[in-house]
Amino acid sequence: MLLTGLAFAGFSQTCNGVLGEAIINETFGTSVTRPLESGETTYRFVSDRCPGDGEYILANSSHCFGSTWHTITEDHTENDVGGAMLIVNASHEAGEFYSHTVTGLCRGITYEFSVWVLNLMNPVLANGCNPIEPAPLDPNITMKIERPDGSVIQTINTGSIGRSATPTWLRYAVLFTMPDTGNSVVIKLVNNGPGGCGNDLSLDDIQFRPCHPVLAIRYTETASSTLEGCANSKHLIQSDLGSGYERPVYQWQESTDGVKWSNIIHATTDSYLVQVHESENRYYRLVCAPYPNAITEQDTPCQSVSNPLMVTIRNPNDCRGPQIHIPDSFTPNNDGFNDVLNVYHFDNIIFELRIFNRWGSVIFRTDTNGFRWDGTYLEKPCPEGIYPWKVTYRSTDTNQTENDYFKTGQVLLVR
Repeated sequence: MLLTGLAFAGFSQTCNGVLGEAIINETFGTSVTRPLESGETTYRFVSDRCPGDGEYILANSSHCFGSTWHTITEDHTENDVGGAMLIVNASHEAGEFYSHTVTGLCRGITYEFSVWVLNLMNPVLANGCNPIEPAPLDPNITMKIERPDGSVIQTINTGSIGRSATPTWLRYAVLFTMPDTGNSVVIKLVNNGPGGCGNDLSLDDIQFRPCHPVLAIRYTETASSTLEGCANSKHLIQSDLGSGYERPVYQWQESTDGVKWSNIIHATTDSYLVQVHESENRYYRLVCAPYPNAITEQDTPCQSVSNPLMVTIRNPNDCRGPQIHIPDSFTPNNDGFNDVLNVYHFDNIIFELRIFNRWGSVIFRTDTNGFRWDGTYLEKPCPEGIYPWKVTYRSTDTNQTENDYFKTGQVLLVR
């Protein structure tokens, strides 16, 4: 969204995924007597008076220059009692006035650089500087992301930041994707107009955050985040990854407490077949990063983490149902042997069988009296591979009580 020339609207390029923890979160603290770190600004620091042209102060309020500037009673940061903000009186010459180096970045990750800005000038007619300049200049800032050698990665101009009847903070943000080389950038704010008559502003809450695509996982057989299964039964988890990673790499992780996670060996695809543990509940999640970033067992700004799913152990008494068996493989090649997927059961039961593709969509469905799967979908042969299945069945015991059961697994289709 881009809105310029308005006194009450900034603009922000929007992260359509999930914003991670801030790598930089510059709130300017609470001290008003300590200047910015060396190299962060070309302006001169003063602490005992209002700033002149080319100077700045750190302050938790501002009552400078009578009605020419707004009176500001607090900074922008929420719940920041006595918090400071950066107040800038523009230099006579246009140019850079804030700079910060960001290190430890990851290739292929999108980042957001944002800042809150307030135009200090009060929009009253008496605020003209002289007959030649009947109205003060409004701030106009360029937000730049550069490599350490000075080459530009991304740049966006705020346009004129208009005056407002009351002090109004506006948010400006720019997105960029980290190049394939290097792991650091320099973020800069450049004043595009001269000072002397207006162009005075306050800054606060400068942030630099990763923007990851949304990563969600789900069971194919239930919408719940918790699945109850019989010991050693298998259940398929599918994933959905939003746009943002050109070459995503995956790693499934498990946990016994939902806090400490461990990588599952060889579980590096976008789906995972969970086998219910015999003695304890387990949590599962998926971690994703753009190649060539490495996935670790600790959360880092370089990777996206899915929602967790939980598997609980079903009461063993509820798992002792009538026996039903589905083969591990079949060969639908029309040789008259093992051409269909049979369902074998040794009790008087009624069942329904569903076959899924790797995305969790049902490609075949049958019941006790129906046809058996011949390895086709929409009358076309399915490719070789593993296909998950789920069978639900009902049995009547000696007390004439009906009991419902289900079983999941996978079958290998070989041609």
